[in-house]
Amino acid sequence: MLVLVKTGLQLVYYMKRLATEVNIKHHVVHTSKFSQSVRCLFISDVHQRTIPKSFTKWSYDFVLIGGDLVEGGVPLSRVEKNIQRLSAVGPCYYVFGNNDREVGEHELLQLFSKYDVKVLSNRTERLETIPMQIVGIDDGYTGTVDIDKAFEDVDPSIFTLFMTHSPHYFSKIEGIDLEVAGHHHGGQIRFLNYGIQPVGTFTKRNNRHSLISNGFGTTALPLRLGAESEVHSIQIVGKK
Repeated sequence: MLVLVKTGLQLVYYMKRLATEVNIKHHVVHTSKFSQSVRCLFISDVHQRTIPKSFTKWSYDFVLIGGDLVEGGVPLSRVEKNIQRLSAVGPCYYVFGNNDREVGEHELLQLFSKYDVKVLSNRTERLETIPMQIVGIDDGYTGTVDIDKAFEDVDPSIFTLFMTHSPHYFSKIEGIDLEVAGHHHGGQIRFLNYGIQPVGTFTKRNNRHSLISNGFGTTALPLRLGAESEVHSIQIVGKK
C-alpha cells in the first residue's frame, strides 16, 4: 500500500512539473504572397500561469494570443503582468476564449488598451509593415461569432492569418494561408495516448497551414501528462 501511495505522489509531482514547463515549438510556413521573412509568437490557454520574465528577452514581429489568457479567480495584477510581458515581445493581437470574460470584460479591455493589444472580435486587422491581414472571431460560447463580418474587409490576394480560440471554426472558412487555435489543451492528461481531446498538431494541406496548440497553461487541475505545454514560434518565409 505504501508503495502505491509513493508511486502515486511521484506521478502527481511529475505531472505538476510537466504543467510548468516552457516548451517552444518551431514551425515554418512558406508563402508566395510576400517576399520578406516574418516571425510571430503564438500562445493560448495561459489560464492561471504566469508568463515567465524570460519571455521579455524575445523579439518577434508580432504576438498572437489565442484566448483563455485568464480564467475566473486569477487576480488582475497577474493578468496585467502577463499582458505587459507579452507586449514586450512584440505587438499583440488577441481573441477572446471561453474563460476570459470570467474576470470582467471591461477590466480586460482596459488592460488591453493600456498595452495597445489589438482585440480581434469579428474583424480584420491589416498589418502596416507586412502585406498580411489577421482575422479574428469572438468566442463561440457567447453566440456572437460573425464570420461574414470578420472577413468582410479581407483582401484574398494578401496573406491571411485566421485566429480563433476553438479549432471548430477551421472547417467553416476557405481561403486561409495560416490558421491558429488552442482550447483543447491536447486533452491535458492522456493515458496510453488517449485523452478527452486530440493532442495538438501542425499540419499542411495544399497551401493551408493549421496549428492547434496544446496551450500554455492548464484548467481544473494544474497537471499534464502526454500533452506537453506549448508556445509556438512561427516563421513565415516569403518567396524571394
